[in-house]
Amino acid sequence: MATSDNGHRPFPEDLDRNILVKLPVKSLLRFKCVCKNWYTLIKNPNFIKEHLNNCSKNKCLQLLIYDYGASDGSPPITLISDQGVFPLHENPDYFQRFRGMTNILIGSVDGIYLLERVSDDKYSYALWNPAIREVRPLPKPKMPFSTREGFFGCGLDPLSNGYKLVYFIKNIYAAVYSCSRDSWRIFEFTFRIFHPAKNCIVRFALGTAYLNGAYYWMINEYTPEGVKCSFLSFDFSNEVFGEIDGPVHYSVSKMPILFDDSVALLDYCEDFVYDIWVMIRPGVWNKRFTFQCFPYFKCWYSSTVIFVTRGSRLVSYNVKTQKTTRLGLSYPGLKRFSYEDRCAVYPYKESLVAIKRENE
Repeated sequence: MATSDNGHRPFPEDLDRNILVKLPVKSLLRFKCVCKNWYTLIKNPNFIKEHLNNCSKNKCLQLLIYDYGASDGSPPITLISDQGVFPLHENPDYFQRFRGMTNILIGSVDGIYLLERVSDDKYSYALWNPAIREVRPLPKPKMPFSTREGFFGCGLDPLSNGYKLVYFIKNIYAAVYSCSRDSWRIFEFTFRIFHPAKNCIVRFALGTAYLNGAYYWMINEYTPEGVKCSFLSFDFSNEVFGEIDGPVHYSVSKMPILFDDSVALLDYCEDFVYDIWVMIRPGVWNKRFTFQCFPYFKCWYSSTVIFVTRGSRLVSYNVKTQKTTRLGLSYPGLKRFSYEDRCAVYPYKESLVAIKRENE
């Protein structure tokens, strides 16, 4: 228990917990030094999970901008929240471990991002929790490993309560990394949809595609009738892949998203008009929304799309409320077309989830 101001009567432990669980991560990291009980509470896995759930209920938009082209003297990471726009961390020593990281592949899953570094055509990867300033370099598996050939997914195994990473190369092999085991499991990966006779490509989500213990990728199959889509899923508990039929609808351009708490599809029609198809249950889809918006999308969060204007300004558009909001940031590195970009935009969620190994 923590003592009260008068030094006589202690606060009940449940009162401590109810107050602390609502505080931001930055404050909790400081409060670990207040007393032993608070340190133990804040490090407790149940408290971390409760704090994460509490943060998830907060639907206020927070975005992380990672500038790959930032000069050595400028911070590469900027945070946008309801409190304003500011560098995520101001300690230059902390930034040094990110120099050379050329990409954020996935972000975020419970506040955790997957980073990629390419040096002399060699690839290395790390998990990163920016809220608690932790980085976990991943061991190299015993097989070729790069985003040139394969695809990643990241998520929580709800049975073991441990985080895992999955990687696959079409019809060759797949690998699963477990943070708790600190090792890779490699197995053969063959799927009907990736038959050599089919012309298929894998599409990443606009934002993360982890939901309720599974990760999702969209598969576009090019046929004489048009582009047919389906979804590939990976269950982190059973460590198995599955296939889900997409909506029976052909169009030129589709993109997977998470719409609120559902797997969904962003479907471009024409003249900046988009349809949103939501998966009601596996293989059953319903067209929920049609909206018109500028097409230069950067990321998706809940029911909101983030796009960039010609003047490199970030703007949000909520599909359900039809409200457009300027986010107060003009950033030269933000470009409308991906091949011009030197920085990227990701949803941000604070998290106490520790990713360092116990002996680090």
